[in-house]
Amino acid sequence: MIHLKSTFAAPLLAAALLSADAAAQDRVVRLPERDRPLAGTPAHVYSIGRADGAAHETFGIISGVAFDAAENLYVLDRQARRVMVYDASGRYLRQIGKEGQGPGELMVPLQLAVGGDGSVIVSDLGRRGFSVFRTDGTFVRNVVMEAWMPGMSGGIAWHPRGGIAGTFRPPFSQTGQSSVTQNVLPLLFQPLAGGQPSRLFDIPQSLRVDQQSGGPGQVMVRVQPPPAFTPAVLMGVLPNGQTALSFTSGYTVRILDANGQTVRYLQRAMRPRLTTDADRERARQARREALTNGRGRIQVTIGGGGGGPGPRSAPGRQDIERMLADMKFADTIPALRGLRVAPSGKLWVERTGPVVGEDGPIDLLTPEGQYLGTITGTPLPDAISRGGLAAYIERDEDDVERVVVRRLPGNWR
Repeated sequence: MIHLKSTFAAPLLAAALLSADAAAQDRVVRLPERDRPLAGTPAHVYSIGRADGAAHETFGIISGVAFDAAENLYVLDRQARRVMVYDASGRYLRQIGKEGQGPGELMVPLQLAVGGDGSVIVSDLGRRGFSVFRTDGTFVRNVVMEAWMPGMSGGIAWHPRGGIAGTFRPPFSQTGQSSVTQNVLPLLFQPLAGGQPSRLFDIPQSLRVDQQSGGPGQVMVRVQPPPAFTPAVLMGVLPNGQTALSFTSGYTVRILDANGQTVRYLQRAMRPRLTTDADRERARQARREALTNGRGRIQVTIGGGGGGPGPRSAPGRQDIERMLADMKFADTIPALRGLRVAPSGKLWVERTGPVVGEDGPIDLLTPEGQYLGTITGTPLPDAISRGGLAAYIERDEDDVERVVVRRLPGNWR
């Protein structure tokens, strides 16, 4: 009996592996190697954001934009801790939320999503979850995730099952000293009605978190992110509940079903290129600018009194230069830089351009793997509406943050 098992086990195992590999290959859609240019230019509709404007025209740090079904624009100002709402022509409508720790107030807002049911959802690191509003600004509820906190990579997206899909991390400890390396970034679905989240996918990503006492009732947290040029987590949810996901250095977009199973891989024959000294210097300069003006910092105090956001002094010049000297870099530049899912279900996949940090070509794809063409000369929109409006977070000639809204050509929608 033992001899017979050993005789047949190897061929059976080999056949099973070949079958599994063949099944995986059947799910790979090879996209064309040559670009097919898509003609057209987005038309300017309106801009919001001025240094000398009224209160509803000025922003601190914009960390998210979104449209609702009526083409109204929502702008999350992380620094001012509020969401500003404008109609389809750019006219100011209302403010949602304000700084504070009470119901309907925002503590450490990170990201924004607007649901198909009219929900306005703000991920809040200070609340370890989400604040939910109606489009008229009425506060609905806080959704607290006891075992998780919103991640800062990958973003969040409305899911048609009535909740939010996004990346999450285990929460920081309230006390004690520790050093933990997290090797997985979970992609979760969190129902807005509350309850436990469901895990959709485990994304390989290493992150080290060091904690030490920072004074009575406080804990100092230092997060050591992956090396620069580590592939970004790119994610978007399709109208049918599937998820588009990319996290590797090559040109691969996974399509996950509603349960997180991979149903398809969209691939182009484009490999990551080797990192150069010029790439590393540009990355250091970009990081220097972000730390200097505050865009690269999230200020949080854990513990102590109210447990909310507390004042932290900005790093000085010597501190910044020390951080830059300690920066680590991946050996290659990822092939992909950005991903958006339009309300039509089209995928906007931005490739990395020749110069790191600058806009690259954008491929338009269907989730089934049809290549529609490539757009050049325009940045990837930060949000796209059902009617073809696109919102772009930009900085003007005075380095003031603003949102520019343009109408997309019909063949891009």
